[in-house]
Amino acid sequence: MKKLSSFLLALLIASNAFLCSCGKAPSASSETTSETATATTTEETTTTAETTEETTTVSPFVTYGNPKDSSPYQKIELDGNKATTFVSKDYCYIESKKYVVFMDKDIKLPGDFAVNLDAIVDEIENQLGIKYNPEDFPYNNVPSIAASYYEPKDESGNGPNPWEGWDIGDKIPIFLVTDRKDTARISAADSTYVVICSYELFSNELWNSVPTYKKNPKRRNKYVDYSEIAHEVTHLITLRNCDLTNILTEGIAEYMGYSVISALASKYPAMATVKKKNNWDLDLVHKKITAKNAEKVFIADFHSLKASQRGPEYAYGYALWKYLYSKHGKGCFNKFYNELKAQNITYNAASYDKATVTEYAAVLKKLYGKDLFTKFGKWCVKKKLLQQ
Repeated sequence: MKKLSSFLLALLIASNAFLCSCGKAPSASSETTSETATATTTEETTTTAETTEETTTVSPFVTYGNPKDSSPYQKIELDGNKATTFVSKDYCYIESKKYVVFMDKDIKLPGDFAVNLDAIVDEIENQLGIKYNPEDFPYNNVPSIAASYYEPKDESGNGPNPWEGWDIGDKIPIFLVTDRKDTARISAADSTYVVICSYELFSNELWNSVPTYKKNPKRRNKYVDYSEIAHEVTHLITLRNCDLTNILTEGIAEYMGYSVISALASKYPAMATVKKKNNWDLDLVHKKITAKNAEKVFIADFHSLKASQRGPEYAYGYALWKYLYSKHGKGCFNKFYNELKAQNITYNAASYDKATVTEYAAVLKKLYGKDLFTKFGKWCVKKKLLQQ
């Protein structure tokens, strides 16, 4: 089995309730952090005893006050420099044209994070041929994730909600959260929000305060895995526009993680790093995919998988969209989306319905040939994909 993408690896590990190494040990660093717009403090943190010291500087930011309500949390601006670092000492946020990033305490961001995120959202829209803000989607106030992600919990088990009542219109709410108790949290998304929980975005101070993190420095990479972010943002954008089956939901997001990073790598150094480090060709399936069974597997949609068995839907869906893009170009999703809309096909992926999944297969065959799945199965065998 080939190396899994970091997102899928995290998902599979979390479902089995244990975590393992996912990168090289980071070097020790000295982070300069900012608590207010006018005062700065320097904190030195050590990741491992053997590593050498590496110095980073704070990314300057501007406080605008909070136009959303009367809460004290600050709006920040990063400086666009990959070499600088911002560490949140309190809840704060970044606002761009298409999204708002809501930060937990102890989040560490490179200075070019917002620049890269802007590029990712734009490229997802470009490649899918759909908009992040469709007119017919019901936009509401910022959803609360406090009960699940923010600390400390109250007697009812709920955390604080610093964003209560906020209205950001049609922008994408992206929550950057920590995991202070090492509970195997993973990134997630639906049509209303994106949550990113990534070790690489934890401050060094937080990392070294949790014994299971500090003793296992290889659990976090030395770089931000923007493919994971692209995967989750793809979920939100696609699901705002249309319903998808299990295989299509995860497969398209997994493929876009690869395709978006590949498209941006030549212009954005951080994307080039991710492209170099990751391998997206996944072979994790329960049976070899061939010309004879490819359509049957698509219609079955891996609906009976237990949490500990998840993975094949990512691998199959990724391979299918890699095949379609290689044969029909980046416009293939837009054609598929438009046909779903024309036929008014909708689907609740949480409740498997064979007849509806069969309709999705029929749309694909209408657009790309009655023998689509036969050709796809042959292609998998030839490319040695989905054969493990």
